[in-house]
Amino acid sequence: MLKRNRKICIGLSLIMMLCTTGITGCGKSKKEDDIAKVYENQVALPNEVSSVAAFTTDKNSIYILGTDTDKKYVGTYKTSDFGKKWEKLDKNSPEVNSRIDQAVLKTNGDSYILTDNESQNNTEENSKEPDNYVLNKIVDGKEQSVNNEGIDQLEIVGDDVFFVKKGTVYSENGEKMFSTHGQFSGKIDSLTKANGLYYLEQEGSVKAFEQKTYKEVKNDKLIKKLNKVSEDGTMNVTMSSDDKDRIKMLTQNNVYTFTNGKLKSKKKLVNATINSRATIIKDSKSFENGLLVQTSNQINDKLVYVSDKKMKKKNNLRVYSLYQNEYLNTIVSEYASKNPDTSIEMEIGIDDEDDNKTPSDAIKKLNTEMLAGDGPDIIMLDGLSVDKLIKQKMLVDLTTLRSKIKSQNNLLNNIVDENTNKAYEIPTHFSISTKVGTKEFCKADSVKEYYDKFSEMGKKSKPAFYTENYCDILDCIYKNYIASGIEKNNLKESDVNYYFKLANKLMNIKKKTGSEDNELTFDMHGTKDVHYQGESVSKIYSGDVQATIEEEITSGGISQLQLIKEKSGIESMIINNNYYEPIERMAICKKCKCVDEAKDFIEEAVSKENQATDMLDGFPVNVEALNKYLSYETSVFIGKNQQLQPITSEQQVQWIETFKNLKNPVIVDSSIKYIVYEQVNQLNKGKVTIDDATKNVIQKVKLYQKEN
Repeated sequence: MLKRNRKICIGLSLIMMLCTTGITGCGKSKKEDDIAKVYENQVALPNEVSSVAAFTTDKNSIYILGTDTDKKYVGTYKTSDFGKKWEKLDKNSPEVNSRIDQAVLKTNGDSYILTDNESQNNTEENSKEPDNYVLNKIVDGKEQSVNNEGIDQLEIVGDDVFFVKKGTVYSENGEKMFSTHGQFSGKIDSLTKANGLYYLEQEGSVKAFEQKTYKEVKNDKLIKKLNKVSEDGTMNVTMSSDDKDRIKMLTQNNVYTFTNGKLKSKKKLVNATINSRATIIKDSKSFENGLLVQTSNQINDKLVYVSDKKMKKKNNLRVYSLYQNEYLNTIVSEYASKNPDTSIEMEIGIDDEDDNKTPSDAIKKLNTEMLAGDGPDIIMLDGLSVDKLIKQKMLVDLTTLRSKIKSQNNLLNNIVDENTNKAYEIPTHFSISTKVGTKEFCKADSVKEYYDKFSEMGKKSKPAFYTENYCDILDCIYKNYIASGIEKNNLKESDVNYYFKLANKLMNIKKKTGSEDNELTFDMHGTKDVHYQGESVSKIYSGDVQATIEEEITSGGISQLQLIKEKSGIESMIINNNYYEPIERMAICKKCKCVDEAKDFIEEAVSKENQATDMLDGFPVNVEALNKYLSYETSVFIGKNQQLQPITSEQQVQWIETFKNLKNPVIVDSSIKYIVYEQVNQLNKGKVTIDDATKNVIQKVKLYQKEN
């Protein structure tokens, strides 16, 4: 697989989130409890299998082609009980050397694979064309060469295999069928057959072709309805059909069933990893009364069974996160694939469709459930008040677990310990806030000093900061200079007042640079949990920007800071030298009925295998994973065609030593942060004055603290 351009994908995720918001709207015609729902049930995989390269089904069984962490062939397997027991179909030891990039599998165990072993070493700019893929066949675990050039995609419907060559679909025996219509990659997103037709979905559009003549069918009412769903589902849609010619379309949020040319049902997918922005739906097949789905998180592919009912297992874990979380989705899939006796249910406090729900709303609901003994088992503490949960004795003491995972893994112990004797949460990722600019700017160490510095720079002709990143500046200053005091009720009102003066100053500088408001509307709630890596540091390097403050969450951010060190007159430093934010922390609810399994889940979360990926936001606490993370290719360009290179191995050692010296964790309560950002928004819209915003924050925070 080619390395994904991180920046583009995050942007696409945001676009998808906004598109979903536009489609669903804010109002709901039914109460949430009345909406028909479907549930996600993770399918456990054989112990030696890390990823599902391909799968198929018959009436009673599921078949998979399994690979290891390097996408190398492990074997073909069959199960009739959703992964509790697997039967290996290969009679002899496998003889397959290729790295598998695409595959299709038949119910007899035979498969076709596409592979390009050199592509994993290529960059996105100089990668090979699809017709360089090699097509091979695997029969009884042995790889055979196939004399068929130019294949760029494999598809399968039932046991019928199809090859896609330069936009044209061919049958397994080489018969030309019909042409695809993609404007960009030409890749088919989904192919199925029903009612005497082939239905092809590609880039948000569905077409149908007659099975006998391959002629395209137009002006069909069902095709129009399928297109409507496909358009709404944007880039994540699959189609499948059953033996009764019912077509099921799966999007990230819903399952649609069509029969006799009509929409029979629409069911909402709830508490799942599929409806995360991070999950790609690769394929689906109708199985029993539901859908068997192949999902990808860009690391491994897993199998999920979507149905009206939750599968009953020996143990059941509920995992809670206030916002959608890529990393958590990965661990849920990994843990479930290794533990057939445990069912894992994801619960999101504020999902992408909850436009009117605030962090306070979600946290109050969570607190009510926990006090009633009906809360989740594992909590991702992204913005929840740990101190309150500890005082209420709602969390399990994890001190012994912390010692165990430290002894079994090479971890950043200073981050994992969080300077506390007892552990009630285990950090898995962290970020740092850095200030970059002149020596005088970097000396600033209070909200008032930052206000004075930006006021001074704002008088100059060139921008004082990269305008697309001023939200991040306010965010970093809030976390490091406002949050602790305001949450502990010992902050001076003057500091809050200066924070809003600074916000107003940055808004005025933004207007001075001529930036459009619709590009830079300050709405942190609207962009919740959408982390991005700003380009301010690169802009400073090129002389376009004077100073900035950023939260560093990616390897590209560290590469940019390393570049700054080589430019005279410009400095960079971590705020207060040793502040950091543990952005991912896991805790176990006191009333958890499966504490041992929950602890195993956290152990899985800090393993090198699950932390060593460039697809996640934040620096991992596992040192081996961190080394690998810092070596990943960046997506930052410092010129038209000059891509910023990763830091060297010597620089990695220096940065890891810097990380080992971080001392003070910055913990932020999302509810209070939202109160502050809400007033920043009101100030930006001209609805409140600086003094009004200050007064409102003080009053609302006191009320919040009293209620909680």
